[in-house]
Amino acid sequence: MCGIFAVSGVDEAAAELYLGLINLQHRGQDAVGMVTCDTKTGEVFRVKDIGLVSDVLTEEKVSSLKGNIGIGHTRYPTVGVGDRREVQPFFVKRPDGIGLAFNGNVVNYPLLKEKLRADGRVYLTSNSDAEVMLEIFSEEYAKGSGTEAVFKAVRKMHEEVIGGYSVVVLIANQGIAAFRDPNGIRPLVMGEKQLNGKKSYAFSSESIALTIQGYNSITDLKPGEAVFADNKGKIERRIVETSKPAPCSFEWVYFATVESVMEGKPVYETRKKLGKALAEKIKRKWPELKVDLVMPVPDTSRPAANALAQELGVPYEEGLIKNRYVGRTFIMPVQKIRENAVKLKLKPVESVIKGKNIMVVDDSIVRGTTSRRIVQLLRESGAKKVYFVSTFPPIISPCYYGIDFQRTEELIAADKTIEQIEKEIGADKLIYMDVEGLENAIGTKEVCEACLTKNYPTTTKHTKELTELRRKHIAQVTGKC
Repeated sequence: MCGIFAVSGVDEAAAELYLGLINLQHRGQDAVGMVTCDTKTGEVFRVKDIGLVSDVLTEEKVSSLKGNIGIGHTRYPTVGVGDRREVQPFFVKRPDGIGLAFNGNVVNYPLLKEKLRADGRVYLTSNSDAEVMLEIFSEEYAKGSGTEAVFKAVRKMHEEVIGGYSVVVLIANQGIAAFRDPNGIRPLVMGEKQLNGKKSYAFSSESIALTIQGYNSITDLKPGEAVFADNKGKIERRIVETSKPAPCSFEWVYFATVESVMEGKPVYETRKKLGKALAEKIKRKWPELKVDLVMPVPDTSRPAANALAQELGVPYEEGLIKNRYVGRTFIMPVQKIRENAVKLKLKPVESVIKGKNIMVVDDSIVRGTTSRRIVQLLRESGAKKVYFVSTFPPIISPCYYGIDFQRTEELIAADKTIEQIEKEIGADKLIYMDVEGLENAIGTKEVCEACLTKNYPTTTKHTKELTELRRKHIAQVTGKC
């Protein structure tokens, strides 16, 4: 899961890209990059590196990125080994100069890469699926010109690429293209604004990065939709290829920030509904539980925990304080790094916890690493009982569309019952949201729940090769740690 942002038709594209990426930092903390173009001179400017937005994109670097169109990316790795060569956006000089950044995962990436190599593309320089996507797009685009060439290149991508992806493409001297996969698995929104009589357009993984910069008329790109915003302020939208809508349900629960709206549904309200639904479930199935207080695992579960406490009629407390200098442990690239980060991430407030029956709410349980540590922290701080609540149902199957649990053996719920997981994490009671409750909270059944149900929206024909490749990459990274 990554963050992408693109802008067309502004005086200083880099400044808007910077603000956009800052507001998408929660989607990826591994690396960041930008490509801009001055359509008056045809010059292209690039910068990318490992690190956070504020570390990589210094004031000096941002001011050096001239131009009125640009794309940017914050990286959360699901392929590759964390090398600088894998940092997006990728750029090729042919035919006009094309840069590409995307959020998601290409299921048939190993096959496509092998095919390109067999065709003589020995110049592939990375382990990134973005580079393969750029090759496919640029080759098809080179066969034509103008707007029609853009949409033909998008169609070619839909034909060749299997997976979940939202993509932004910079075409030097031309404009910005943006498109989603046919199922709309990965999110992408667009907005417009007018300044000094000029209209500009921007595209983002989340609405917050647009609204905070004054963009309005914000809409989600539809599954399989492509948009081209040229450098003269004109825009064209087309549904290139569409299938059954399946936006990722995990976005509402974990990845998106609460300020955003996904598919027209506010993330904050969805998380509150999850808390209310869990409260109803607890009152119905476990009325005997004596709960002294409800507390969240910061930050994503706060709205759900608050709503849960209100519905149960018990106090809501902040008993776990997040260290603001430690990032999101789930999106760190390997297990060893995650384990070390969990030790630093949360600090208990003993005066709140000691002698109490605690109901602690987290957004989800994936590997069980964080959950086990949280229960341990609460017990060490004097909790009498620990009831652990997950706002997401048991994750029993890998995700191949951009969330980094691509191997079944990573998932604690893949081969264990709820009672066994309860014992493993050390909780007195473990309570999960169910699939029906999740759908009701989001407000639709048209979501991707493959990690919960094993019902994938695309073919999974090439997932074995992808899983094996990820295993090799993790082994490489672990060997360096």
